[in-house]
Amino acid sequence: MAEQVISDTTQRAARNAVVRAVAEVLGKVATLAWTVAAARMLPADDFGAVFYALTIMLVLTSLAAWGFDSGLTRRGSAVPESLPRLFRATQVWKSALSVPLLVAAGLLLAGVPAVGSWTVLALMLAAGLPELWSQTIRTAAACRQVSAGVSTALVVQRVATAAAVLAALGAGTGAEGVAAGFLAGTVVGWLAHVLAARRLDVRQPLRELERADLAAAVRETVLVGVSGLVLMLLFRVDVLILGHLEGAGSVAVYTVAYRLLETVLFVTYAINAAVLPVLSATRSRETRLLGCERAIAVGGFVYLPFVAVSLTEGRDVIDLLFGATYAASAAPVLAWLAPAAMLLALASFSDSLLHVLGRHRALLASSSAALGVNVALNLILIPVLGATGAALATTLSYLVQAVVVLGFLQRVGERPRVLSPLLSSGAASVVLVALLVLLHLPVLVELVAGAVVYLGAWLLLVRRFAPEQQQVLVGLVRRRGVAA
Repeated sequence: MAEQVISDTTQRAARNAVVRAVAEVLGKVATLAWTVAAARMLPADDFGAVFYALTIMLVLTSLAAWGFDSGLTRRGSAVPESLPRLFRATQVWKSALSVPLLVAAGLLLAGVPAVGSWTVLALMLAAGLPELWSQTIRTAAACRQVSAGVSTALVVQRVATAAAVLAALGAGTGAEGVAAGFLAGTVVGWLAHVLAARRLDVRQPLRELERADLAAAVRETVLVGVSGLVLMLLFRVDVLILGHLEGAGSVAVYTVAYRLLETVLFVTYAINAAVLPVLSATRSRETRLLGCERAIAVGGFVYLPFVAVSLTEGRDVIDLLFGATYAASAAPVLAWLAPAAMLLALASFSDSLLHVLGRHRALLASSSAALGVNVALNLILIPVLGATGAALATTLSYLVQAVVVLGFLQRVGERPRVLSPLLSSGAASVVLVALLVLLHLPVLVELVAGAVVYLGAWLLLVRRFAPEQQQVLVGLVRRRGVAA
């Protein structure tokens, strides 16, 4: 009976993860498309200024988001009938915090050299509010374990953004047009999320909201909120420091490599969004550990070959997408950034276990340690190595976070296995590296051949050493219609 519960839980989480992942893939393709176009059509300083302003917005909205969505996930999953009131209260809190914060930041940061045009900064900051609202709708959908509607809305947002930005670039409106297109796409995406929310049964009139609802939404969010802000700074502080020390041109080089990294990080977010509600709803230690280990295995399936390709074909991939302007300078940045994807996934899945266990102080301690290492290394390495130093600092800081959070889990007796879920994908990635080193063909041909060889090697290894992973995949394919 227990095995059946674990199987059903794993399959449900896996189906939701795939729905989210497919949407993220489509969205990432759209985002990469307009990023590539902007890199090719804008001067390096303008390109860097756009993404410097975007980074500022993401950090500030992380502060405004606080720990509200995490609290909504935990309480809304455990007590489904409380979700409508918690959802509305979360929206109120995030709006009340974000509006003055974004306005003040726009006034204070105007004129900063790396920001460039104040118009670019203002438009990017304005996009923060609808994005915060959309995030809460996605959180509510995760609580209901219904991903199709919000996943479609996310695709609509990314495609609309790409279309608006590409139109602005075609019209020759420069960095200001790119920022305006980003804002327009974010607003369209929020409207699509609002339509999707109608199917989630979370309607709660604002006039019926009570103080108790607001208090419940903010309860126990301080440590989670601080931890979330620290995590966002850990993810983005390198760009802030790089822009301050080296200027928008270095930010442009770093952004090229960073965008490739971000393109694959959807796997971590999709899995976490699907697994965290399931972990929150179970009291079984066995189920929690199994869910985390399966998440690590899926992460390794994507991220280890990504590391292999980045190390062997990074320069050619950058040249293919972004052009020769960035190929030489961004290739070493990508090489040092690539391992951060696997380390971030490992830290994120382990963080989810700590969150479910209510170990918020441990979450804050692990992310704070990593942030401290990141800031220190950035200040030391960027003046010497530039954007490459920022990449090295990022990867080492995620290594620190993963080690610290796994140490905390071991202390409470719930540390998941790390190496065994990665054995098959790790060995298959070694085969991939050997193939890519031996081949001397156009990069697209090499990547297609590498994908086929990697997948074949992985399947052989999984069937021999980890058949349960294959069972989950087969069950997922057979039941794919249920998730839709």
